[in-house]
Amino acid sequence: VSKQQYDWLHVAVGADRTHWAGVVGVVNSLQYNTDAGRRLHIHLLIPAGSEMDFDAFMRCHGLHKQPQLHVVSFHKSRLPKIKVESKLTNLESPLNFARFYLGELLPSVRKVLYLDADVIVQADVQELLDDSLRQGELCAATFRKTKLGDKGIASLRGSKLQARFKQRYGRPLPLRERGFNAGVVVINLARWEVLNLTKEVEYWIEANTREKLYMLGSQPPLTLALFGRYGRCVELAASWNVDCLGCMGQGRLKTDAQLTAAKILHWNGPNKPFPTPSSRTRSYYERFQPYEGAGTKCNT
Repeated sequence: VSKQQYDWLHVAVGADRTHWAGVVGVVNSLQYNTDAGRRLHIHLLIPAGSEMDFDAFMRCHGLHKQPQLHVVSFHKSRLPKIKVESKLTNLESPLNFARFYLGELLPSVRKVLYLDADVIVQADVQELLDDSLRQGELCAATFRKTKLGDKGIASLRGSKLQARFKQRYGRPLPLRERGFNAGVVVINLARWEVLNLTKEVEYWIEANTREKLYMLGSQPPLTLALFGRYGRCVELAASWNVDCLGCMGQGRLKTDAQLTAAKILHWNGPNKPFPTPSSRTRSYYERFQPYEGAGTKCNT
């Protein structure tokens, strides 16, 4: 790696076709709100076999062949068999799990910010990347208000899961720890490789497919692997992931002041700011609109 490349800032975002409009929003908001210039490199993870369609889609949005944009194909055959026990849509998409293979997909990258395709970045991302993981920590993310053992769809308190965790790591699952949202997470890929976390995540995916240990998709196996092999991530300020903008309940309600102060807005939940097969409404569309490029005219 050259001295110049060592100074680069890396962001990765993964999406299947239904969320490509979100990728445009991520790219445009990242580039508009940074002074990083050519330091900022954005890696776009897409399904293998869709490269020509994605190229045409990005050309339609005026984002064709930018030297700081790197298209990376992800083969779903790289994944173990996945079974998601949830009615929430899109959780079984292979691209939701591509974040676990960033070390393989980006072999020359040491530190990367992974973003879901349903976010908008309203701050300069170089602040986050330059200041995070300076002591060699594994990861940094915002923490949830809820604990791992709290009731709800994201709960990890099932007795079968607890027994499996203790069998594998020789200690109980720390149910009083707060969870985190993996839709905005800075990862030390060199440390990830040393800890062999891709294999560890695959262990939990395979165990869940056999034994139905947890609900949801890519978040639980990451949480289990991290707390089993490492511990908690460094906590980011909550403004770096103002989430639930796409939720159905009261959690989605934000004031204008909250939305404006947010450094990253995150539409986790079924309702996105761009059209998808599952969205009932374009939630908080006015915040997404400045970054949507050519809009729906480019939809595939």
